[in-house]
Order: sequence, then C-alpha cells, then structure tokens
Amino acid sequence: MKVLYITLENLSLHKGSAVHIREVVSGLRRLGHEVGVMACSCGRFDEANHSYNLYRFSGTRNQPHLISAVFLFIYLPRVLHKYDVIYARDYHTVILALLSRIIFKKKLVFEINGLASEEQRLRSDSVPNQILSLLVGRAEKAATKYSDRIVSVTPQIASHLMRHFHCPPGKVEIIGNGVNTEIFRPIRDEASLLNWKQRLGINQEEIVIAFVGNLAPWQGLEYLIQVAPALLLRMKNIKFMIIGDGILKEDLEREVRRLELSRHFLFTGMVSHDQIPLYINISDICVTLKKRLKSGYSPLKLYEYMACGKPVIASRVDGLEFIEAGGAGRLVEPGDLGGLKEALLELLADSQKRAEMGQKGLQIVRDRFSWENATIKIEKLLNRLA
Repeated sequence: MKVLYITLENLSLHKGSAVHIREVVSGLRRLGHEVGVMACSCGRFDEANHSYNLYRFSGTRNQPHLISAVFLFIYLPRVLHKYDVIYARDYHTVILALLSRIIFKKKLVFEINGLASEEQRLRSDSVPNQILSLLVGRAEKAATKYSDRIVSVTPQIASHLMRHFHCPPGKVEIIGNGVNTEIFRPIRDEASLLNWKQRLGINQEEIVIAFVGNLAPWQGLEYLIQVAPALLLRMKNIKFMIIGDGILKEDLEREVRRLELSRHFLFTGMVSHDQIPLYINISDICVTLKKRLKSGYSPLKLYEYMACGKPVIASRVDGLEFIEAGGAGRLVEPGDLGGLKEALLELLADSQKRAEMGQKGLQIVRDRFSWENATIKIEKLLNRLA
C-alpha cells in the first residue's frame, strides 16, 4: 500500500511528535509499504520512501505555521494521485486535506494524539484564548466527522470523540504510543555515565531527578519546582535536570532564580534525540507531571524512562494505572504537592527500591509498549480501508 503521511510538525526538532512520526513511518516501511511524508524539516527525512519538505519553499528555518499550512494545501494535490491513503496527524492537517481527498477520492485517516482544544484552553484564562479554544474544538469535531478512520492514542480521547463529537465507535481505533528499545535501554558503562555527569556539572554523589519533554502549560512542571525547597531541607545532594524547551522555559527558570535554587537545577534546553538515552541513564528518578486532562495520557517520555530502567513518578491521570499496578513507580494526584514530596522522598532515600522499580518498568515496556506492535495495528487498520 502507498501511504502519504501529512503533518505540519517540524521534523528537525527533537521532540516527542517527531519521534512518533519517524517510528510510525519507518515501521510501515519495514512492513513492506511505500510511505511518503509531507512535513516541515530543515534536514533530510530518511525514514520515508519520499519526502516533501514544506520548508524548501521559503528557505526560512522559523517559517510561520500558517505559511506551512498554505504550502501543504497547495502542494498536496500535486502528489496525492501517487498514493492510496492519506494519513493526517492532528485536526488541522485533516481540514487541509479535505478538498484534495474529495477530488482524488482517497481514504483519510486522522491520527489524534491529544485534544488540541483542551491544551489551548490551558494556555490562558483570557476571553480571546477561550474563544480560540472553542473554535479549535469545532475544527476537531469537523476533522472527526470527515475522516474515514481515526487513530486515538488513548481510550479517553476515543471516548471524548464518541460522547461529544458523536463519532461511531467502529470508526475509532485505539493505538497507544511506544518506545524503541534498541535506542532506549539501560547503559551499564559506569565510566561513560560518570564522564557524562561531569560534562554537565553534576557531582557523582548527587541524586538526579529528571524531566524530559516540552515545557508547556499542561506539563505541571511548576509542581516539581514548588516541592524542591522542602526536598532540599531533607537532602542537599539533589540535582533537578530539566531536559527540553518550550514556551514556559523562561518562566520556570525565573521561578528557580526567585527561590534561589539555581545551583540545584539544570535546564539543558533542547538536546538531540540520540543523546536523550544518556541523559535518562544518568538520572536516578524520572518524572512526568500532568495537569488533569480529559484526553488521558500516553507519553513517549514515560516509556523512554522505563526502557532505560528508571523508576518513575507520574501524575495520577487516566491511562497510567499500570505504573503502580506493575510496581514501576508512584502516582500522585495532579497538583498534590504533599503527595509529590512524599513520593520523591521515598525514592530518594532508597536506592534499592529505585533499582527494583526500574527493572519492573523495563520489563513492562518490553512486553507491552513497542513501536513494532503499534505499527502492526496501524497496518491492519489501513488494510481494512483498502
């Protein structure tokens, strides 16, 4: 089958969405399909058979999102006749593909990784932002209506589509995220890990609490900063390592300076994807904190933490129940600073417990959360459309 994956994501950036796209595309190719990718990228995209770079039209690295959307709308009809199925990531690409899909009579799959209207609502309480959130919700509903099939990464998203958008149950397939266990794995070379710590200015005796991901309003990273003073009153040898970039980075750094905690926090900024396993492996505890979302949670970073054999502390949101059930870490209610502090203190004080949880998490991801399993499910969905 010939599949055209379309997205406005910048595949040059080292973030979860780009990883997801690369893994799905390369997985479908391994299964024998011909895959084209139309996306924004400042470099090559070797995972696809064919790539159509929306950046090459303007030659600008920071090309505005709207310009990329216009280019996708114009360029899509030129290549669509070569493909059997359009695989569109997120609601805006579905909307952009509707006219071309009708003209060329192509099947359209909508991959939804989160409720954009909900995430937009968390950005600000202002009236204009709330109106924008409402409009995004209407666009998501239209995308759901006009797609042939929908891939939802969580059961909660699927339930929302059926309850609020009146989407037929048979139209939605739940296919969660995964992890590449050949890339994300425990590193046993202690000398290499110590050298990496030293390069980052982390002392050998410091216990490292790490977060990897987008520094966005829905992540709840402010909770970690708020409990840091209480943790440091009990233990001085703690380093908080924040790996990633995003719109809240400057605000988070400012709050750390206000609390006079800069010596204990390391903001790395965006790092290349091939280095993230090293950052995770020098960590002792990994966190993924969320505000409560209707969309549930299927976070790439969580599976990457576990694949490297690290214990996790996560927000108690729908979709993460397996963490405590499988003994891989602790769950705390979103916004419960007392619960977060106690969970962190428990693991900070017990290296043996950290090791045991890490091993249990490693086994869970190897058994349940591989990209190979995810792409096999996507292939079955595509075959049913053919």
